[in-house]
Amino acid sequence: MGLEFADAASSTTADPSATLGEHHVRTSIVLPVYNERENLHPLVGELVDVVESNAMACFRPVEITVVDDGSTDGTNAVIRELAAEFDSVRGVFLSRNFGQSAALSAGIDESVGEYIVTLDGDGQNDPADVPRLLSRLTDGYDCVSGWRKDRRDPFTKTIPSAVQTSLATLTGPDIHDFGCTLKAYRADAIEEIQLRGEGHRYIPAKLYDRGFSITEVPVNHRPRTAGSSKYGAGRLLRGFVDLGFEIFWNRYSVRPLHLLGGLGVSLLAVGGLLGSHAVVSKYAFGAALTPHLPRLVLTIALILFGFQLVMFGVLAEMLSRLLYQDECPYRIERVDNGETPEQRPNGRPAEETATGERTTAKTAERDSETPRTIDFSE
Repeated sequence: MGLEFADAASSTTADPSATLGEHHVRTSIVLPVYNERENLHPLVGELVDVVESNAMACFRPVEITVVDDGSTDGTNAVIRELAAEFDSVRGVFLSRNFGQSAALSAGIDESVGEYIVTLDGDGQNDPADVPRLLSRLTDGYDCVSGWRKDRRDPFTKTIPSAVQTSLATLTGPDIHDFGCTLKAYRADAIEEIQLRGEGHRYIPAKLYDRGFSITEVPVNHRPRTAGSSKYGAGRLLRGFVDLGFEIFWNRYSVRPLHLLGGLGVSLLAVGGLLGSHAVVSKYAFGAALTPHLPRLVLTIALILFGFQLVMFGVLAEMLSRLLYQDECPYRIERVDNGETPEQRPNGRPAEETATGERTTAKTAERDSETPRTIDFSE
């Protein structure tokens, strides 16, 4: 994935967070956009006003990362103008249109804050809700999801979304709105997952599968005032396919044999009963099998399909164990002496810095990275 950066600094080689000063960034706001030229400037202006308000005092310093997902309407030029106007804003430019999940992933990967907030670039998410989501994070949650209780969208979006949400509860989290991009996360939680396809919709499901705590907060939802929706039939279909995979993955990724083997054994049992009945009818009662030929074909098909499913289950189980052989199958929330270590594959407690601050392996690796070279050219 090609990346290009832009911020308000004057040199061509600098630390991406240099414009935020020497202070540690507390909150990162990620804004993925695609052809949102008309909406971007007023939205970022609202975000900056919220960031500078008293409600965000305990969550500053804040960085705002705008990710351009290969826009073709001049959005990239607006992002550069915003980066020059506001010290807290920087742009990340993808080399082409990769999709919203990839844009979110790029923004999250480039974020350095302890908390990460994501919201749509169409202006329908209200920046005024950001402090409330962050406040709920401080209550001990790892993810706070926005709930568009009074949604301002046409029924062509709300009805499919309602169906998807009702099915998405099968993945585990008990929330009302999986599709709302406005969410707040602890950085050490969101860094543990990967986004593929339309996977950004099911981030709470992925976090739930890892043992993180999730809650939701009703948020304001505004009508779109400019630009056009990127939501279509193709995206709806992809969303349903991804949902089916997430349900399977959350429930059976570590035990696929339970699903495939269970189905296979069930088919074998039904086929065996039908076959046994045919044998008994033939040899105990002398009934002819020719009139029941379709049932015999069904019997053979059930036995063959059942056997194949069991074999697929065994193979999937072997692959699953290879995939997870280096991963810890649990996540520790708290130990008896009151420590709260972050879960790592090696299971060791978090290291402490010279100031006594606990750090995870990921944050330690991130802090030790060489600063990136930033390209400010058009």
